Amino acid sequence: MTPAAYGDAVPPAGPEPERVVPLFRHLSPDYEPPPAETQAEAPHLPAPTHPMAVARALLPAWQAHGMPSLRYWRSQWMRWRGPHWDEEDPAAMRADLYPRLEHATYTATDRNGQEKTAEWAPTSAKVANLMEALAAIVHLPGDVEPPTWLAAPDREGERRTIVACRNGLLDVTTRALHPLTPAYFNRVSVPFDYDPDAPAPARWLGFLRSVWPDDPEAIDALQEWFGYVLSGRTDLHKMLLIVGPMRSGKGTIARTLTALVGKRNMSGPTMSSLATNFGLADLVGKSLAVVADARLPRQGTETIVERLLTITGEDAVTVDRKHKEPWSGRLPARFMLLSNELPAFRDSSGAIASRLLILTMTISNLGREDTTLDRDLSRELPGILNWALDGLDRLTRRGRLVEPASSAEAVALLNASTSPIRAFLADWCHLDPEASTPKDELYEAWRDWCRTEGRDHPGTKPTFSRDLFAAGLGIKESKIRIGGVRTPSYVGVRLDRPTPRPGWSG
Repeated sequence: MTPAAYGDAVPPAGPEPERVVPLFRHLSPDYEPPPAETQAEAPHLPAPTHPMAVARALLPAWQAHGMPSLRYWRSQWMRWRGPHWDEEDPAAMRADLYPRLEHATYTATDRNGQEKTAEWAPTSAKVANLMEALAAIVHLPGDVEPPTWLAAPDREGERRTIVACRNGLLDVTTRALHPLTPAYFNRVSVPFDYDPDAPAPARWLGFLRSVWPDDPEAIDALQEWFGYVLSGRTDLHKMLLIVGPMRSGKGTIARTLTALVGKRNMSGPTMSSLATNFGLADLVGKSLAVVADARLPRQGTETIVERLLTITGEDAVTVDRKHKEPWSGRLPARFMLLSNELPAFRDSSGAIASRLLILTMTISNLGREDTTLDRDLSRELPGILNWALDGLDRLTRRGRLVEPASSAEAVALLNASTSPIRAFLADWCHLDPEASTPKDELYEAWRDWCRTEGRDHPGTKPTFSRDLFAAGLGIKESKIRIGGVRTPSYVGVRLDRPTPRPGWSG
């Protein structure tokens, strides 16, 4: 694919330089008023009473390669930085406009009907009206979801997965590097150049083999996860959970992925913060959310589970932000949870467990840490990028992330702890659409199973029924005639009471 395949107005690599205006020149002791010839070249604009005309006159200042490099999207200003689009603070916009208008003039008419040249003389009210008009001109509909082409040349180009690098837009299908352009609306870029000839990351691969010496499947799963995050995709609806002892390498993996996506594109929420009113604010525009300690707080667990399911499920959310308008849209952050133990999620439906790709570690390097590892890995980032793209290729061909066999036990334990109802049904029951069990009998069996598993709070009959239906296994309530008496029963399940599987713990 040639660069022309991405449109006729394809720019050279890198953004066009904009005129730099010193914003605080009045604070400099060396500042001198501009010479008369410079003042004479000040822009002549429409009158301040026509802000829309003024905005159109100034619009070329925010264009690059024939396309707008400024947008107003979801109640916020967006500025093209070259590899990606970034949020622009309204204060920065005003700081940009004032110098442009400081020496501007316009044509006014006096009382005698004579035309004269008047100073534009920016004020807060004039600038506010101008910003409102400019926002209308560069408005981008709120249903636009990055990454996407704003002026896609063809349907094939729209479907391709793009990784924005510092030196161009990388088509991961063909590994072709295309020029940077504001036609591609993306919030994330990797903070280094793409180098197809970068050497293999020997230090990184050696580290991974030391973490999983006999588990190449775990390394492959991590490789695919890295590629998934870098691609910007969210369609697999997955989170990564890495469980292992202290100093087992969890932090090194998280720091390496953070370096690949760039620190500005990463957020580090805590489980507790996800349950608060403003807990999602820092996730807006971020591609990666690393929870360094995934232990759940005593309060707010249901809210945390709900928000994790909403974000990973690509559902729209409304995010409260301090001193700003609420933000609504889809959060593109992929969650990476690190923990020394399995998190105590509670979700009767079992949905949260199905969203997790789990990798387990068993080797601790406590007391023998390699203090040079992070420095060495930073030099290998171009090679690690190519390694991650190889994982993305494999993921694309298969269409799904595969759980390594070494994680099977952790998956079973998480399923049991997340949804005890499902564990009970797997242990002591058999699902059969034609079967039925009296409600009292199944509830008493549930209480017995809870005592066997060391669970002190089996709940009431109503909560048992609620959790049973939330499991989504097709079990229904009905009245079945037993011995001539219509007995309240659960249809779709038969009680078998086998011996519970060893090793399961609440």
